[in-house]
Amino acid sequence: MAYFTNFPFVNYNFGNEIDPAVFQNLTVYVDLIDQVVDNTNLYEEFYIQDGKRPDTLSYEIYGTTDYYWMFYLLNDKLRQQGWPLDEQDIYSLSKEYYPNTTLLTQYKLYNEFFINDIAIAGSKTNPSFKGKILEKDLNLGQVVIKPIKEVRSIAVNNGGSGYTSIPTVTLSGGNGTGATAAAVISGGSVSSITVTDGGDDFTNAPTVTISLPDEASGTRATATASLSSNSIGSNTVVYSYHDGNNHPDNTLWPELADVSNILVHTALEQYNSAHHYEDTNGVWTDLPLGTSDTDIIDNKSAAALATRTKITYQDQLARDNETLRRIKIFTGDVANQINNEFQRLLRQ
Repeated sequence: MAYFTNFPFVNYNFGNEIDPAVFQNLTVYVDLIDQVVDNTNLYEEFYIQDGKRPDTLSYEIYGTTDYYWMFYLLNDKLRQQGWPLDEQDIYSLSKEYYPNTTLLTQYKLYNEFFINDIAIAGSKTNPSFKGKILEKDLNLGQVVIKPIKEVRSIAVNNGGSGYTSIPTVTLSGGNGTGATAAAVISGGSVSSITVTDGGDDFTNAPTVTISLPDEASGTRATATASLSSNSIGSNTVVYSYHDGNNHPDNTLWPELADVSNILVHTALEQYNSAHHYEDTNGVWTDLPLGTSDTDIIDNKSAAALATRTKITYQDQLARDNETLRRIKIFTGDVANQINNEFQRLLRQ
């Protein structure tokens, strides 16, 4: 590529190789552009439209694809954050960047719901929602949780026959990892299967394979796994237990009446939850406080939100992307001079 044409060659050892290879020194940096970046007579403002790549934009402006590198060296944000996304990519990428679940509560969060602990809703032994706490924002009354998509139960479809010793249960597929299970036999058949570790990140139920029976005349048992639903509705009590050990096995917790809990009034996809709030002038603003020991942040009432606008993570991503579109570009004659001088300095 044109930018690297005159970069000097050096001897470089890749990895543990003993003999060096001749390779261009990509760490060379010429501060030519830094010296002229503040001279407003040399550049003009430009807005990057959807569908424009650096090389195609370079050709459109300068008649050559070789000047793409000037966009990056002249604009710090492009160099640090990369080329702006197309508008159609913002929605899909916001879900990729912010894939978790945000729980909104008016309960106090100070000294409650610790990062990396587990939170559940429903029963201790078979929760309707379960996840790992990633973040909490005391000023917004928000807890960001990564839902744990685990194997919750395994039903025996056919117990088989001829089992004189406990068979091995293998869980495979489903895109998840870490799930394990153990079988129980009775009268030569598999009577039940207990999930010993639910694993995580399953998008589909894994295939359950039970090893062959001990007796040659026996028949192999079959079973089906079911995943956690991770459904959580409005006005749901969510529990978390903390003693410094981040207990992932909620079945071993004390009774739910004895662990921390908050009332979650709303659950949202993380990308659609509040990054911050703004007042009518577009200035970041705090939410008002509630009136009781548990009602600390008022992120629910119409009165509290009437003069505040919620800016979601997706909104903020779109805003950040918009700032990347507004760049400085050298005028045509200046770009040619900069390129010639840049390459000359590299050859010195």
